[in-house]
Amino acid sequence: MPTPPAGVPPRLPPHLDPRGPRGTRGGRAGGVARVGLTVAAAATAALVLAVSGSGYGLLVWSDAGIERVDALPTGTDRPAASAAGSTTFLLVGSDARTGMSARDMKRLHVGKATTAVGRRADTMLLVHVSSQHDTVTAVSLPRDSYVTIPAHLGTDGTAVPERRNKLNAAYAVGGPPLAVATVERSTGVRVDHYLELDFLGFEELVDAVGGVDVCTPTALRDRKAGLRLPAGITRVDGETGLAFVRARNLDARADLGRIDRQQQFLAAMVSRVTSKDVLLDPRALVRFLDAALGSVRADHDLSRNELVELATQLRHVSGRDVRFRTVPVADPSYRPGRIGAVALWDDHAADDIFAAMREDRGPRKKSPRSAATVTVAPDQVRIRVFNGAGVAGLGARAAGDLAARGFAVTGPAENWTATDLSRTVIRYDARYTETVKTLAAALPGATLEEVTGLGRTQQVVVGSGYDGARAVRADPPAAAGSAPGTGEHSAADDPCG
Repeated sequence: MPTPPAGVPPRLPPHLDPRGPRGTRGGRAGGVARVGLTVAAAATAALVLAVSGSGYGLLVWSDAGIERVDALPTGTDRPAASAAGSTTFLLVGSDARTGMSARDMKRLHVGKATTAVGRRADTMLLVHVSSQHDTVTAVSLPRDSYVTIPAHLGTDGTAVPERRNKLNAAYAVGGPPLAVATVERSTGVRVDHYLELDFLGFEELVDAVGGVDVCTPTALRDRKAGLRLPAGITRVDGETGLAFVRARNLDARADLGRIDRQQQFLAAMVSRVTSKDVLLDPRALVRFLDAALGSVRADHDLSRNELVELATQLRHVSGRDVRFRTVPVADPSYRPGRIGAVALWDDHAADDIFAAMREDRGPRKKSPRSAATVTVAPDQVRIRVFNGAGVAGLGARAAGDLAARGFAVTGPAENWTATDLSRTVIRYDARYTETVKTLAAALPGATLEEVTGLGRTQQVVVGSGYDGARAVRADPPAAAGSAPGTGEHSAADDPCG
C-alpha cells in the first residue's frame, strides 16, 4: 500500500477497515447503555492508546473520526494551570440515544423513545496524567454532587446568576463549556482537555474485544437494568456489561455503588484491551478503536500531535499505575430544598484529592476524624424517640437533633413509661447490629439494650444527661461486585481478591 502524504490519515486495507468503503462507518446502530457507561469507553480508549505500541500506530487513522466541540471556557476566571508537564481531562458520559431502535431500547432496558430526546450528562471523571507520565488518576464526580454553577447566559440569552444545584444540571443548561466551568469552580483544577461519549457503539466496543471479565463475590440481580450475573468471574458480552454498569438497585448506595462498578468495569476493560489477545490481533484492536473513537466528542485544542505525544510518553504505564477514586461524600442524601436529594461532598477530604492533582502528587494519608465512621448511613436508620427524663421538651429536642443529623425519625417524640432516667437508652433488635452502631455513634455514652423482635425501627429513650447528637460519617462496605469507591484502588486490583 503506498504511503499517504504527510498529514493525511493512512487508509487501512479494506479487510481491516471497519468504516467500510469511502470511510463510512458500518455496523448496526444499536448497542447502547444507560448512566454514563461510555465514559469507560473514553477512558479505556485513551489508556489503550497510551500503553500500547499498536495504539500509537493506529492513532493517526482513528482521530479522523473524532467530532470536535467548543468545550473549554473562554473567560479569564479559571484555575491556574496544574504542574508543568501534567495533563487533566474531563471525561463526560452523556445519555444521548440518537440512532437507537425501539427494539434495542427494550432489549437493553434503557427506556422508551420519549425518553431518548436530548443529551444529558450522567457521569463525569477527572483524569490526571502526572508530569512524569508514570501514573494516571481517575476521580469520579457523582452526578448529583451539590455544587455551585457559575453565572452564565441562559438558552434565551438572558443572564443567569451563579447558583447551587446538581452537577449534571450544568451540562443540561449550558453544555460542555458550563460543565467544564462548574467542575473547575468546584475542584480548583484546570481542565486541559474535554472528552465526551454518548451511548452509541458501547455494546460493539465490548463485543469487539471478545467480551470483558468481571468478578463479583456474590450473585447480582437487577431486573430494572436487566442484570443477572452469577458469583465469580464471568466473561460478559456488551449487553451484559452494560447492565452491570447501569445497575442501581443492588444495594442502598445507589449511584455511589454504581460508580464503583463503573470503575471496576473500566479497569477490566483496560486489562482486556491491553492483553495479547487484543493487542496482537489487528482486527480486534481496530474494531475497538473504531467503536470507541467513532462516538467521541473532543475539544478543538486536543490535537493529533498531542495525542501521539501522550501515547508515546505513557507507553510503559501498567494497570497498577492507573488509580481510581471517588470524591468523598459526607452525606449522599442531603436535601437543600426543591432540587431533591444531593450528594454533599466531604470538603476537607475532597480538597486533598484535588490539591494532589493541582500539585501533581499523591493524596495525603487520611487524618483522624472527629466524627465516627460506620457502615450504615444515618438516613437508613429508622428511630422513635421517647422522653424518659420527665424534662419538658427534651424528647422533642432530641428528635430534632437526630433528624438534623440525617436519621429517619418516625413521628414526634412521646413520653416513656419512666420519667427518672438519667442516661439515654438505645433499644434495638439484634438483627440490626450494623444499624445500631450508627445510632450509638451519634449518641456516645448511651446504654444499649437488646430487645428481641423489636424490628427495624430502633427506640431512643432520652435521659436527663442528654447533651446532643453527634455527626456520623457513613463509610459503607464495597457494593457487591465492586471495589471500594471512596478509597484509592488500581486497574490491576482484583475485586474478588
